[in-house]
Amino acid sequence: MYSGFMRNPVTSVDGYTKGMAAIGGSVSVSSTLAPRLFFRVFGLPTEQATPGAVLGWRLMAARTAAISALAARGNATARDLFLPVQVLDKAAWWWAYSRGELPRRTTLMAAAASGAIIGLDVLRRANQTELR
Repeated sequence: MYSGFMRNPVTSVDGYTKGMAAIGGSVSVSSTLAPRLFFRVFGLPTEQATPGAVLGWRLMAARTAAISALAARGNATARDLFLPVQVLDKAAWWWAYSRGELPRRTTLMAAAASGAIIGLDVLRRANQTELR
């Protein structure tokens, strides 16, 4: 079957991809619909929920939501984007923490979410290699 979108064949959706899409989608939805609550859960003071900060979170949420939605529908390109995007996000979180721009709790929460996605994608790729 061919999706026509992103010029990529539609593949079946495995459990790893469903998990990655669920994590990415839930973080995207919560940070977009309730940014102040999201900031509190992630350990950021609500006064830091400035319009600029909220915009930044929403931009990351839009990107992650798009990747998650397409991957959940079987788009192989979107599925394969999870690992590089999350590795870059993780590097950005730790860099901001090292500069004193983010509290430890925020960094650990973000690292846990992206780490879960990275772990699932590594397992998916390892399982895919074993099947060949």
